[in-house]
Formats: sequence, C-alpha cells, structure tokens
Amino acid sequence: MSEVMAGRIDFYFGPVGIVLPHVREGKLLALVVNGPSRSSALPDVPTTREAGFVNAEFPTWFGLFAPAKTPAAIIEKLHDETATAIKSPKVAEKLAALGVDPMPITSGEFAKLVEREIEANAELVKAAGVKPQ
Repeated sequence: MSEVMAGRIDFYFGPVGIVLPHVREGKLLALVVNGPSRSSALPDVPTTREAGFVNAEFPTWFGLFAPAKTPAAIIEKLHDETATAIKSPKVAEKLAALGVDPMPITSGEFAKLVEREIEANAELVKAAGVKPQ
C-alpha cells in the first residue's frame, strides 16, 4: 500500500478496512471492490465484475476456526454467540467503521466456503507453476 502511495507500483488489492482511511484522506483511489457485492463503506466503487473483470473476484474474508475434533455443540455455541455479537449495536458500529460487512452464515456454509477457497487457490497455484521447496 505504501508503494502505491509513493508511486512505485500501480495498484494494490487490500482489505477495505486497511485501505479505507487512505481512501477517505484522498491518498488512495479505490478502483474496484474485489468481492461479489459492493462495500457498504465504499458504495460508489464498483465490484470487479461490474468493472468488466469477470472471474476476478478474490474477496478478503475472516472466519473463526476450531480444532477438527471440537464437539458439534461447542461449534454451534460459538456460532450462535458470534452471530449475536455481530448483531449488537456496538460491534456493528465498530465493523462498519472498519469497512467490514458481516457475512453471517451457518457453520456448514462456512465449511463449504473454505473448501471452495482451497480449490480455487490450488488452481491458482498450479496455474502459476508454484512448486514447494
């Protein structure tokens, strides 16, 4: 990000929350939002798809993970408490200030999202010819 602001590179993909202060201060120009929908923090900035870059989505997301053998009841309790926290006014306000749009989904939906991300990233690594050392 600092390299873009210094004019040494042309662009940077970064999480909205990290670049948002610099966009608001006029130090960076937001060209696209790299996700399936526009950011509530940058509603006038088009998505990559809207800007004509089909299949270019590579959104930044955050999730909670637990050890694989965690009992289902504990996973559901964590999910429910997290969903409750996200809906609280204080947390919602803080997330909005950071440019974070919550994406509340079920544990099963999250597991599928992670699987899709692993597959998509594996394809990128293969296409780029990256080899383990």
